[in-house]
Amino acid sequence: CCSCKMPQQNAQEGQADDLLTVFEGSSADDGSHARQLWKSMTLLPPLESRLASADIRQRLPVARPRRRGTSNVANPVPLTVCSERQKEDERRRYQAMADQRKEVMALLGRQRQQRIQKEHLSAAVKPKKEVVEPPDPEIELDKELVRQLP
Repeated sequence: CCSCKMPQQNAQEGQADDLLTVFEGSSADDGSHARQLWKSMTLLPPLESRLASADIRQRLPVARPRRRGTSNVANPVPLTVCSERQKEDERRRYQAMADQRKEVMALLGRQRQQRIQKEHLSAAVKPKKEVVEPPDPEIELDKELVRQLP
């Protein structure tokens, strides 16, 4: 099997790799291919640690100078037919949602009234529970004193 020994990289990396990379028990061609593989497998530093990168914008966007004399307020843009249709469609959607909400609230109100009526009907049929009041401590004390009399 081929075993590889690589020293730590230093300033003379190119020459040191050729001299100190040893592939034992393999042919010269295999060693050459393995060296090329090791050289191609160098890892790049993370994107954040690079000084400049094409993926990262290096500068903040520059504000464009404003033109003096022209103002959007002075020349209002007339509403187009398309934007008026969009507004009308939006109004219809909101009106439909409001109507649906009213229907749901009415349904909930009817269901509540039905539940209350059923509770009144069942209350007449249910057996009434006796309310047991807790004994008064003074009355209990008096009863105990009466029992102790001869």
